[in-house]
Amino acid sequence: MLIFIFIGVLLLTYFVTKKMAEFNKKVVSNKNMKVAEVLQLGQGQYLFIVKIGNEYHLIGAAKESVNYCIKLDEDNLNFEVPEQKFFHEYLNQFMKGKRVNDHEKE
Repeated sequence: MLIFIFIGVLLLTYFVTKKMAEFNKKVVSNKNMKVAEVLQLGQGQYLFIVKIGNEYHLIGAAKESVNYCIKLDEDNLNFEVPEQKFFHEYLNQFMKGKRVNDHEKE
């Protein structure tokens, strides 16, 4: 009986969490505002590049304050996405280094 109750609680938790995520996704999805980039300056201190409409703005935030800094020129911004490597590529690169060192000695 305890196993069925445990499985029931797990299923209930799964469905409630899924519904909460869907609700938050609907609430958070804005069409006019988007955080384009974040830079952490220190503990609790951040710089945000925020896109509001078609304009970019720089906003500074600390633990207890938020400050508007400047409107940014879109032409001077660079939002290139770095090349993504998969885990197996890093693992292969790591293992090649190990193999070369270990097998050359034999």
